[in-house]
Amino acid sequence: MKNIYLIIAKQIVEEAGRIIKEARETNTFSFTFKEDNSPISNFDQQIQDYMTKRLRDSFDIQVMGEENCADIDTNKPYWAIDPIDGTWSFITHENTSAINLSLIDKGEVIIGIVYNPFTNEFFHTEKGALSYIGMLTLPLRENPSVAVVNFKPEREHPIVRSLNRLFKENRVKKLVSIGGSTTYSMCMVAKGAFSNYIAHFDSSASAWDLSAACLIIKNSGGFVTDLEGKDIDPINHKGYIIASVNTTARDDFLEMITPLLNK
Repeated sequence: MKNIYLIIAKQIVEEAGRIIKEARETNTFSFTFKEDNSPISNFDQQIQDYMTKRLRDSFDIQVMGEENCADIDTNKPYWAIDPIDGTWSFITHENTSAINLSLIDKGEVIIGIVYNPFTNEFFHTEKGALSYIGMLTLPLRENPSVAVVNFKPEREHPIVRSLNRLFKENRVKKLVSIGGSTTYSMCMVAKGAFSNYIAHFDSSASAWDLSAACLIIKNSGGFVTDLEGKDIDPINHKGYIIASVNTTARDDFLEMITPLLNK
């Protein structure tokens, strides 16, 4: 029997994506800034409220989300929502925002969904299964080693200087920085579009930030590690994250980048 949790969760995320896409196409959204100067649109809260209600109507499971996060008992199963990951991208009419949804039980990610409604790329998986984009198994293409490295744009960050050095030395074939949603960039590694992705979290990531994408990458044969090559905690991580499409891409990239960032 198919996982009814995943089936219903996918339906909810797809409908939320339709609402977000329609708001962007009609330019009927507004935005302001939080205390940390990060943007928030009027649809962030609206989408979270919609998804929360649908999930609670469907399951007797707690729900937490990025916007006005409610207190939950993490010893019991819960859904974690990021209604619009990559809000800057959303409000500037770029196509790199995504919806994140994960089901977590006893500190373990059971279901992971990342959906970019603007490109209609629907990444999904569940514990012990393969990862998919739509109905296609991930990755879509193989990366024999470090080829295309995507990075989170950080002004004057050591990541930028280190990657530029590796590129000039011809140790990395191509550098890209698509910006927007971190989880969408991670899923592009699972897809095989990039061999690696690197970012840095100054503060601890929350359950809705990385958990869905971490499971998608893991179940596609990839890895999400720190600079030492240790698997990160997908629910609470601070510092560097390196997503890699396979073992070789992980080991080769860590061998290149770690000495430069540990100086």
